[in-house]
Amino acid sequence: RLGFTSKKTMQIAQKLYEGVSLGAHRTGLITYMRTDSTRIAESALAEAREWVAIKYPGQLPDQVQRYSSSGASQDAHEAIRPTKVSMDPETVGKYLAKDELKLYSLIWERFVASQMIPAQMKVVTVDLEIGQGIFRVSASSYAEEGFYKVIKLAATKEERSSHFLALEPDQVMAVEKLDGIQHFTQGSSRFTDASIIKALEELGIGRPSTYAPTISTLIERYYVSRQNKQLVPSTLGRMITEILTQFFPDVIDAGFTAQMEKLLDQVEEESVDWVSAMKDFYMPFKTRLDELMSTLSSKKGQLDEETERVCELCGKPMVKKLGRFGFFLACTGFPACKNTKSIPLAVCPKCEGDIVERKNAKGKRKTFYGCANYPTCDFLTYHRPTDSHCPQCGWFLVEKADKRSGSHKACINPACGYLHSKDESVQEE
Repeated sequence: RLGFTSKKTMQIAQKLYEGVSLGAHRTGLITYMRTDSTRIAESALAEAREWVAIKYPGQLPDQVQRYSSSGASQDAHEAIRPTKVSMDPETVGKYLAKDELKLYSLIWERFVASQMIPAQMKVVTVDLEIGQGIFRVSASSYAEEGFYKVIKLAATKEERSSHFLALEPDQVMAVEKLDGIQHFTQGSSRFTDASIIKALEELGIGRPSTYAPTISTLIERYYVSRQNKQLVPSTLGRMITEILTQFFPDVIDAGFTAQMEKLLDQVEEESVDWVSAMKDFYMPFKTRLDELMSTLSSKKGQLDEETERVCELCGKPMVKKLGRFGFFLACTGFPACKNTKSIPLAVCPKCEGDIVERKNAKGKRKTFYGCANYPTCDFLTYHRPTDSHCPQCGWFLVEKADKRSGSHKACINPACGYLHSKDESVQEE
């Protein structure tokens, strides 16, 4: 709905849970967020129904609306909800950052809507006969808005829209144009943060507290990359999956976790001997692991990517390699030539050198981006460069975030001040 990553969503939710300064005092705006429960406290239900009765009395159901949780749900906490219905988005909006307000609005709207009557739609379907062909068109309009009285941000354009076809039976219409368009069956779309979390829930893998860290780990270890909000497997990810599927098919099977939890329960109940259980798992696992380790050397170098860069020391081409701390450039003349370089992210606007990622030598080793020609060139920024150029001054754009604009791209040139809008096109390198 909001286009946030799972990690960003949980970070914002954590802030809303810990508390936000509302003028003179600090208040937690939502309940505990690492839960998939649908249980609501009676006091919160009463507060929501009271609010609906005052604002939209015609949309209040006769009985309290209750929702059942899935069998795998852990019911240790309440469902995610606002701590007070009276703190609506309009009231607290001035104290929240743009993205914080979006997430809080979604939580508040969905909770209040859960205690309102359903929306009722009037659907009109029309069959248009043109020669021997029949074309069908449908339109819908609200017969009763129901919970859409409060759902604004969380509703899609289709859900908010209302159309009506003013046509009569046997009405003759003029054909202005016929377009012949061929469609092909498309393959399954790649996982997004939302769809992979939904799949994990359906398979009973993980818990709400582990979903975001799991996705973050996949990205941080370069198994997948995020492209246009989709999780795209990398060459490394495909290779790891191929190896695991070949040598450990039962371990990576979706049902393995459930089977292991059942086995551990039996060990706890002392109906299964834990030593025997460990042997049954580990001995075949160790055999396959030893077999795998003996074949790994044959895969060395398969992840290297060719580049157009040439080693300035020996003149041989450089390749992109993946190391412990990420990608880097290395000379193909290794071990005779041990030249390595950081991956260039942009062109330095001061000396036209490479902008590379660095870390502070002290403290928490905060990441920054500086010129590779340091100390000759002292250019640096703490904002990550992008592969886009400013259309006004030609400097590169960086990723920024603030309360007013949220996440956005901006020109690194302090004299320019250009902000990139999603509606604009920028020059790619």
